[in-house]
Formats: sequence, structure tokens, C-alpha cells
Amino acid sequence: MKRTVIFAFVLVSAVGAQAQNVKDLERAGFVRDSVAEVLAEYRANYAKSESMREKLAPTILSLEKDMVRLQAEYEKVLAQISQRDAEMALKNYDVAKKERATAKREQPVVEDAKRGAYTPDKARMKRDLVANDYFSERLPQGDYKTLREVQMRESKVKEVVERYFTKYGELLALQRRYMEVPTKEEADEQAELFNAKKSEMASLDDEITSLWSSLYFNKIYAYDLLMEREGNTSMLDFSAEAAARAEREINDNTDLYQSNALVGYYVRKKALTEYEMQIASALSLTTSRDSLKLVSAELKNRDYRLSKLSLQRRSFINYEDIEVKTPTIYNSKNPVPQTKVYDYGTIYRIRIGLFSKRPNISALRGVMPLSYTDAYNGGMYAYFVGGFRTEQEAKDGADYLKKLGFKEPIIAVWVDGEYYPTLEDMRRSQSQYNIEISGVATLTDDVKALILSHKSDCTISRIGSTFVVGTFEGKSAAEAVVAELKALNADIKANITKKP
Repeated sequence: MKRTVIFAFVLVSAVGAQAQNVKDLERAGFVRDSVAEVLAEYRANYAKSESMREKLAPTILSLEKDMVRLQAEYEKVLAQISQRDAEMALKNYDVAKKERATAKREQPVVEDAKRGAYTPDKARMKRDLVANDYFSERLPQGDYKTLREVQMRESKVKEVVERYFTKYGELLALQRRYMEVPTKEEADEQAELFNAKKSEMASLDDEITSLWSSLYFNKIYAYDLLMEREGNTSMLDFSAEAAARAEREINDNTDLYQSNALVGYYVRKKALTEYEMQIASALSLTTSRDSLKLVSAELKNRDYRLSKLSLQRRSFINYEDIEVKTPTIYNSKNPVPQTKVYDYGTIYRIRIGLFSKRPNISALRGVMPLSYTDAYNGGMYAYFVGGFRTEQEAKDGADYLKKLGFKEPIIAVWVDGEYYPTLEDMRRSQSQYNIEISGVATLTDDVKALILSHKSDCTISRIGSTFVVGTFEGKSAAEAVVAELKALNADIKANITKKP
């Protein structure tokens, strides 16, 4: 008798363990198939719309990584079940999957009030939705254990998200410091810190995606399983619609903001919280519902759409107007310096002479600042005066030099370290660029003044909702304008386009 009891106990334990394995298999299959459905939709959109491919590709890659991980988890559970039971479990899962789809199409919506299956004990109501007895009593033990585990991991996701916001604030401060520091050396130091901070944030991106995707799909699975067992098709429909809306919103916002992971977290978290609030209301779990309302309000008040931060390369050119000092400041102790060449940015200088040997400085009428170079004219000495930001400033300087008696002052240009002896040489050789401005309804007077301060003969036209500003000789000249525009008005979106 005793032996029979022991055998029966072992048999029941084995059956119970096997039943749990089957449930684990069903759960792993459901999560995997849910992600597969989303991935299939994204791939279909990728195939249909060529214009959307660049936007969709990162999301598809992320989902494909999830699929590899989820398939591995599924196969791990499958390996723990005997071949006979595995075949039976897979068959049962396929049947259940078809039955769920049929029930969703055919079963009429039943009012929640008519179900009347659950009357909560107010003394045992919990703020944490899944801590209420309803879930522990109605979900299989393994499923409830998984649900509790993922519920506890939510605080970890939130902590990583908060760290991301903190890092973003630090990144914004570094961007500002980069634009404000006076020297190239200091700017290079800030740029290095900026790039290091972005690398830290990329790691947080990966951590948010990894933690949240598994947690989200497991919670949806548990809630859907519970609602399916209760025959609550209206709630299952709500779940499917909320999830579909979330995926569309994520798709629409991919690559528009600093973090796709942050967008995915907040959009799916809002959809999940809406579903949880509906469940709490349907079950009269008022304490949980009120707690979830606070979570929902917090999510709606937090802007996760963080603007992309990048560094516009700065030019550290020392621009100088023409002055006249007599006697001249240049002598044997303070000789005329060599012309400084900057590797980034545009500077206009005026050539006042080309000499086979260094000239008598007194013959140059006391103009300053002077510089010279023998790098461009077969060993002859070219002397330049001034250093101007814009072509118009250089033309005004040339007119002034003519009044001082210089017969033929010639405007020369350096663009990103490249020398052009005349303006005509630059225009023949240098690529030209436009700036396309969007994000604002009109260009204010201060915006127009800023543009014209860089290039007085700029043209400003409008195509639809986009303003086109041009034309700039050299990309660095356009980049300098874009950097100042964004500093002046954060709402301005400015892109540089090369003229054909």
C-alpha cells in the first residue's frame, strides 16, 4: 500500500512537471509568434514602400534579433519535453491558436457586468495589479510566477530610462559648451566628451530594448491568456487594437528622435497601461485602477521625443578688418607673418601685391594686418591684408584699398584650407550648397538678418512649407549659417543640400 502511494505521488509529480513544461512551451510560442506577426507587418511595409525602407530597416533588424533570441528560448523549453509529449504539445498549441482566432471572429461581445465571476475582497486589494488574488488564483502557477517576475523587473527598466534622461541632459550641456568655448583646443576636448557620452547612451539604448521587449510581450501574453480563459473577447479586442496603435506610432516615429528605444518604451508602456486599467476596471480592482491612472498621467506628461543632438563643426578663423597705422607696426623685430591657412571654414583676404623678393614695408602705406606666402606663385611673394567673413566685406575692403592708392587689389579665398586666387576661380571649382529650412511658418527678421550677415546677396525662396536659402560656396559656409540658425531658434530644422 505504501509503495502504491509513493508510486502515485511520483507519477502525479511527473505529470505536474510535464504539464508545467507544456505551459512554458505554450507561453514561449505565443511570445515568439506575437513578435513574428509584428515583424511580418514591418517586412510587408518595407516591400511596399521604397521611400520608407531607410526608416523601417533599423526596427526590422531589432525585431529579427528578438526573434533569434525568442526562438532559442522556445527551443530550450522544447528540448526539456520528451518527443511524444512535445508532439502532443505542439499539436495542442496549433489547435488552441486556431481556436483563439475563430473565437475572436465569431464569439459575440458579452457585457462585463453579465460575467459576474469575480467579486474582490476589498481588504485584500493591492495597488500592484498582478498582486491581487484574481491573478494568482486563475493563472497557472508557472504563468503567474513569470508575470510576477516581469512585474518586478519594471522598476529596473524605469531606472535605466531615468539614467538615459540624465545622460541626455549632460549631452545637451556638452553641446552648448562646445559651441561656447573660445578655442579650437577646448572645442576638441568638448567634442571628445560629447562622443563618449553618446556611446554611453547607445549602451543604455540597447539595455532598454533588451529589458523592455521581453517584459512587454510576457505581460501581454499573461493578460490575454487570462481574458481568453474568462471568455472576455471585448478585452482581447482592446488588447489587439492598443498593440496595433502602438506599433504604428513607433513606426511613424522611428529615427525622428534621439532614441528609438525610448520611443518604443514609452509608446508600448502607454498602451500596456491602458490595457491594465481596462482589466482593473472590469474586475472592480479600484485600488489598482487608481494607481494605474497615476502611472498613465505620468507617462502622458513626460516627453520622450528628445531632439537629436549632434555637433556642428565650428570654424575658429580669426577675422580682421583693415586698419592703417603710420608708421607701420612691422619691422625686423616684428616681421610680417606668414599667411595662416585654416583647415575648416571660409576666409577672404585681399592681395595687394606679388613680388619677386620681399618688398620695402614702408611702401605698403601702413595697412594692416599683413601676411605673406610664397606657396602659390612659383616662389614669388604674395602679400595679403585683412581677413573677412563674407564676400561683401572683402569687396568693401578692396574699395577702401583703392582709395588708399592700391591700383589692383584682388580678393582671394581659402575654403577649408583650399586656396583660390580669385572669386572666379572659387566659383568655377567650388561646389555650391543651399540650405533648406523647415519647422517654422515664416522667417522672422532676425533670422533673415543672420542669413544676410553671412552672405549679403543670398536669395530666399519658398517651396511649399520649406524655405530655400542660397547659394553658398563651400559646405563649411553653409554649416556655419545652420549652426547659428539652430542656436537662434531651436524649432528651426535646417538641412544642407548640394546644388547639381
